[in-house]
Amino acid sequence: MMRAGSLPWMMTGSDASATDALNRGEGGSMARTNLDRRSFLKAAGGLGALSIAGVGIAGQVPKAQAEETAFPEQQHGQPLEATVDPVTGKLEVNEDVIVRYSACLGCYSSCGNRLKLDRQTGRLISVGGNPYHPSCAYPFLNFDEPLSEAYQAMGFAPGKGNLTRGTVCGRGQATQDVYAQPDRITAPLKRAGKRGEGKWKAITWDDLIKEVTEGGKLFADAGEDREVEGFKALHDTVTPLNPDYPDLGPVSNQFVMLGGRGDGRTTIGTRFTNCFGSLNQYGHGST
Repeated sequence: MMRAGSLPWMMTGSDASATDALNRGEGGSMARTNLDRRSFLKAAGGLGALSIAGVGIAGQVPKAQAEETAFPEQQHGQPLEATVDPVTGKLEVNEDVIVRYSACLGCYSSCGNRLKLDRQTGRLISVGGNPYHPSCAYPFLNFDEPLSEAYQAMGFAPGKGNLTRGTVCGRGQATQDVYAQPDRITAPLKRAGKRGEGKWKAITWDDLIKEVTEGGKLFADAGEDREVEGFKALHDTVTPLNPDYPDLGPVSNQFVMLGGRGDGRTTIGTRFTNCFGSLNQYGHGST
């Protein structure tokens, strides 16, 4: 039996004899170091207290505690585009928020999306799923359904639940970040230095059309005296590009339409290239 305050283990007779032998210095590691059992326990306890109080957990606890700050009185996220009464289904539209239904360009699946914009600033608030699109909702809303039905579908109206609630994947939602990316090119860029220097300047769309159409010494500001032909000079569907190689076609065939993703612009690009008199129109995936 154990007495109050005794160590939580049981000692047999042989264990007691061995302990007595150690205390008398009759062999063992404690005997060789002249350390009895009582001194060993005291040293171990002191070392443990030192590790906790001086250099261990106790020294790190204050750093892990969050500072107590006043919690903001009002916390809210995006402004609601509309509210739906969960009992009556009454719809109230927030006129400060514009909602537009479109198609997503996050990948090539062409899913639908639903954009929320601030009416006063024009800022894009969020990108979500389009309840009218079969890739975003099932069952999806028919195109002849009014917008009020779309508001209710996205607002857990009575009898709706998650039915016809449009969703979009994470990549589709990330298009908002692409739109707001500070390095996103939003204006025509013209080379402002030597080739390879990586120097560019923004110009207006009117300047772009004029320079591309008229041509001229377009890079005189960058120290180049080279004359660049414009579309007017290149538009010649009669004169051979090279009389020795008639298969190259007319002068107009020097024009090349080279782009990346079309995103609905491929048709007009092809039409312009053909009308100009060139066969050279290439896009994403061209080999």
